[in-house]
Amino acid sequence: MPFRKAVFSLAVLLLASVPLALGQGTYTQIDYPGASVVTVCNGIDSAGDIIGSFEYIDNISHGFLLVGGTYTTIDYPGARDTYLLGINDLGQIVGYTSTFTFGFLYDVQAQRFTDIRYPGAMFTKPISINNAGIVGGAVLLNGKHFQGFELIGTEYRRIAPPHGSGPNSHVFGITASGELLVVVNTLDIGSSYLLNQGEYRQLMFPGDGYALGINGTGNALVGVFDDVVLLQNTGFLYQNHVFRPLSFPSSVSTFASGVNTSTEVVGWFNDATFALHGFTWTPPADAAKK
Repeated sequence: MPFRKAVFSLAVLLLASVPLALGQGTYTQIDYPGASVVTVCNGIDSAGDIIGSFEYIDNISHGFLLVGGTYTTIDYPGARDTYLLGINDLGQIVGYTSTFTFGFLYDVQAQRFTDIRYPGAMFTKPISINNAGIVGGAVLLNGKHFQGFELIGTEYRRIAPPHGSGPNSHVFGITASGELLVVVNTLDIGSSYLLNQGEYRQLMFPGDGYALGINGTGNALVGVFDDVVLLQNTGFLYQNHVFRPLSFPSSVSTFASGVNTSTEVVGWFNDATFALHGFTWTPPADAAKK
């Protein structure tokens, strides 16, 4: 997924019923040292450890893990580009490369990669992982459309999109209870669903918004919507039935992609030169404690 494009191809709520909250809190910019053009944060665990990807001026993407202010580069052996998308509290990270047709799981403690290959797939893209080690993502089977998948142990299961919702689906998150966040994409519009025990529940957000992440307890979602006030893509946090826009100061677009159980949000934003930077956002209560 090209980062420079920056646009990624609970009961049903009506827009009028969604309370809005200002995006107050603390924003912190994150740039991998020496990467002045592209840094993207995709996931965060309960301890606040962050994963994402960055590029130097050579336009080659590398994965990174940020723990306590220390960056560690994580690249799949032999791959040109490495993208890290999801992390759990056990130090297990999932992602994919532009070189190979399969994805991977990386164990931080063992420093070991394990390939993730959906049987018969043309391409496998792991996106999310929960603390039970269940992996979700998207798989290309017919050369045309992505469909979601779930990996439990060694068993793969295809996650078909809801009937009539669109051809492309991705599993962007998995809660501790195994509930899946499924996003169906039609052109530049995404529709969000929660899938639990075979039943889909659609999530409706303002401004054609769609979710990009969910925390382990399932009580907070993050994503992006078309902000008609700022006239740009703006991130959001949805928690306790409150919709909170998140826009990094002076940015021209903001995407929120990950949230943990402490409601610390990660994502990325475009500055005025359209360079990409990662960020964290902490809510006011948490910010006052730090």
